[in-house]
Amino acid sequence: MLRCILFLLLHYILWFPIKNVCGETLDSSTIYDYNCDVQIDVVKTFIQKLEAVEKREDDILAQISLIKTKLQSVEEQLSVRKSVPSSCLEAAAESFKSGVYNITLEKFSGTPFAVYCNEEVDYGGWLVIQRRVSDDVDFYRDWRDYKNGFGVLNENYWIGLEKLHALTSSCQHELYIELQRYSGESYYARYTEFVVGSESDGYPLKILGTYTGTAGDSLEPHVGMKFTTRDQDNDISSINNCAVLYEGAWWFKTCYRSHLNGPYGQRKRGINWNNIHQNETLKSTQMMIRPTEKCLKRMSLKAK
Repeated sequence: MLRCILFLLLHYILWFPIKNVCGETLDSSTIYDYNCDVQIDVVKTFIQKLEAVEKREDDILAQISLIKTKLQSVEEQLSVRKSVPSSCLEAAAESFKSGVYNITLEKFSGTPFAVYCNEEVDYGGWLVIQRRVSDDVDFYRDWRDYKNGFGVLNENYWIGLEKLHALTSSCQHELYIELQRYSGESYYARYTEFVVGSESDGYPLKILGTYTGTAGDSLEPHVGMKFTTRDQDNDISSINNCAVLYEGAWWFKTCYRSHLNGPYGQRKRGINWNNIHQNETLKSTQMMIRPTEKCLKRMSLKAK
């Protein structure tokens, strides 16, 4: 449309001045002495400006095309994210079966990652963040490993502090811990809220809600403590690095009332929950988190 208008305007400028401004209708037998050079300069200037406008128009169209391409890419990415669940509640909603599923978490990464979902406990929807069932995986590791996670999803496993922070800080989660002795007795500890802080703060156990269960509350004394590994001593013991002393990693204080990442199979300095038995290592543990009702309500309102 713009080009059509400019073409008509150019036609008018070229024809009208030559016919009228120069004085009279052109005749091949008459020699004119008018100052038509001025009009030719005007036309040249106009043509130059027209070319500049056309170039700018092309640039604008190119920018619009680029913006459309970027918008389409963003829409495609959003579509992919919407199709990938953000919790085990969504991931296993159709199958109701425990197993490995992919979820995505905006605070962590737009790329989906695999998690293990437990559907056996209290109507399911639990995301496993830690599990100990054998000595196949060494849990005496450094800060980097505990940050990124390690192990096998459906066996011995640690999800990673960075994911744990992203999960628990994005929406309110509850915590469920399963514990089993070698004698066969099983126990559990449940907390109404569980929040792990950021790496810049030392991945502290920031919030731990109200306890219920059969295991006794051996985690509450660790609230407010930063995470400690063999190469990052964040406990408040003035004598030792608790992670080195007890060959694991945890939210140590001076040193612990619970320690679920200790050496597997050792009697005293192993996997301990002191309210069950102070000097007895456990056969298996499993820590799981799930969005609370408050979180689900907030997410449903956000979706609207």
